[in-house]
Amino acid sequence: ILSAHMTDSPEPVSKYRESVPPALEQLVLKCLEKKAADRWQTAEELLPQLEALATPSGGTTPVGTVPISAVTRSKKIAIGASAFALVVAVLLVMILLPRGSTLDLNTNHVVVSEFRNATGDPSLDLLGQRIGDWITHGIQQAAVPVTPWDIAIQSWDYVQTEIEAGRVRDPIRALAEEAGAGIVVSGTVYAVGSDSLEIQTNVTDARRGRLLGTLDPVRGSRLSDSDLLSAVQERVMAFLSIRFEELVRDWVPNLAAELPSFEAQQEYSEGFRLLLRNENEASIAHFRRAFELDSTFVQPLHRLVSAYANLGRSAERDSVLRVVEGLGDRLTPFDRAVAEARRLGGEGDVEGAFRAQQRAAELAPGSPEVTNYAWRANRSNRPRQAVEVLSAVDPERGYFRQSRTYWANLITAHLMLGELEEALEAVRRGRQMHPDRLVQSHAHTLAALGRIEEMNQVLDELESSGRQVIVPLRQTVEWLRYYGYADAAIAAAERVINWHEERPTEEAATYQHRTNYCMVLFLAGRLDEAQEASDALLEEYPNNGNAHLWRGFLAAQTGDTVQAMRELDWFQNAAEQREGQSSARFWSPGVIYGALGDHERAMEMFREFQNFWVHSAYDHIRVLFEPMRDYEPFQEFLRPKG
Repeated sequence: ILSAHMTDSPEPVSKYRESVPPALEQLVLKCLEKKAADRWQTAEELLPQLEALATPSGGTTPVGTVPISAVTRSKKIAIGASAFALVVAVLLVMILLPRGSTLDLNTNHVVVSEFRNATGDPSLDLLGQRIGDWITHGIQQAAVPVTPWDIAIQSWDYVQTEIEAGRVRDPIRALAEEAGAGIVVSGTVYAVGSDSLEIQTNVTDARRGRLLGTLDPVRGSRLSDSDLLSAVQERVMAFLSIRFEELVRDWVPNLAAELPSFEAQQEYSEGFRLLLRNENEASIAHFRRAFELDSTFVQPLHRLVSAYANLGRSAERDSVLRVVEGLGDRLTPFDRAVAEARRLGGEGDVEGAFRAQQRAAELAPGSPEVTNYAWRANRSNRPRQAVEVLSAVDPERGYFRQSRTYWANLITAHLMLGELEEALEAVRRGRQMHPDRLVQSHAHTLAALGRIEEMNQVLDELESSGRQVIVPLRQTVEWLRYYGYADAAIAAAERVINWHEERPTEEAATYQHRTNYCMVLFLAGRLDEAQEASDALLEEYPNNGNAHLWRGFLAAQTGDTVQAMRELDWFQNAAEQREGQSSARFWSPGVIYGALGDHERAMEMFREFQNFWVHSAYDHIRVLFEPMRDYEPFQEFLRPKG
């Protein structure tokens, strides 16, 4: 070590932290020169170098600094020595922090924090949120990637808890890491006299850890907060126009969109808090009330759509979507992309919904729109794209920390690609964060890998969960069957049959249970019983397409061509009577043609409606597709395209 001190050149700091500014790196190397004469001789010599580094780009001097000429010579020396010690300490922290963490921050992604209330008046606490919301709205108007405000405030709340626990010292940096954003807009609200406010705004390059600028403060009456907030928004957008010139230079305030009222914002905040806790039903009243109070406020409608979708209330979801799309110029590019993705998805346009969702995710990194993008990528047979977009974010930060859908989409993508070990690793990590979730995916992945004993343990957990499990149980049998574990598949099928027959009479009599019971009887090789159960199901549900599908498939599999053709005739008549219901025209008839051995006719039907085909990890393992599995055009049809 002593020899190295005398002879070896120190390694550049940037080797350990790429984001260290070159000027700071050179300063450190000069301080470490071997010859004393090559180093600065006094702290006073070093002080101007430190001052130059501390001054933000563009010559903007932070508020509250004192010109150095006003400091005495002795104080200069003391300050210089302290500053140098501080630089060394900061460098040590930067080197010792986990390497690569700064690489996660996207320099083209902005996040806005809640503005701090320094007035001493608690009644102004919500003003800080309103400022952040309105700045975010302006950035969305300019189509710059920005964390949606509800996700930003959720991340900001988490940062505050970490500060209180003593785990965070720099809230701006912590917020940036939560959001994955390289640019942070933050600020403070001050009281000026008894009736005025001053709003100070900072823009920080979180990746490099430096202040890009302190904007001219905005002053005005506390009774006219709309004027104050609009002025802050315009100044932030003017500043950002330098960095995002191509996007922001044509930005003008959207006059059709007005600042939400204080009361509407309060209702929205309460609704969002409930939605985050999965209290969907309770959140609905607050979102509806927020929109009733202020019909220019779009966000409550977006969250209403989410709440209704989570509750499976599709008619009400679609009704709200129509209202959203009718708002026209009030919508930001992000709002329009989200609404379009949801509408097209509801209409069955898989490709159109994917493209719209892609735009929404690009405009709102670090938000649920990213997991929605991965979900739609899988549904449009682009599992590799889903893996890439999910791998680009940190599942232990920000919104993704609490999102089990992140893991569900990642597992699905790996399964679609046949990457079983990768799927199992995603299951393991996902269940560490969400122990009571992803049980179904766990069972299916273990089945595909042939880890039967572990699979049975997970099935025990699944059965005792109290959830609807008849479909996951049946699908587990299909995974075993597809991957060649024939004996295990039959044993699992018998297990599911026994489980079904032990259900309470009312539960076992439901349509879903009876349909899956027919399929599991077939998977167990009990064909006569499967046909008998299928006939009874069709007699009770004569107009149900799935009942006709399963009866036609069984007939074709057992050589009853006449019955299979009757079912095809039924679908032809149903398609003519119910124009626009594409599933009755491609999914079921195609399956029956495939089971009859007419693969070419089956593929004609599949290709005709391929834009509406919803892909999943189960396409290639479904027992309904078993007769066509070795047909090359069908293999190509299911092969991932991205």
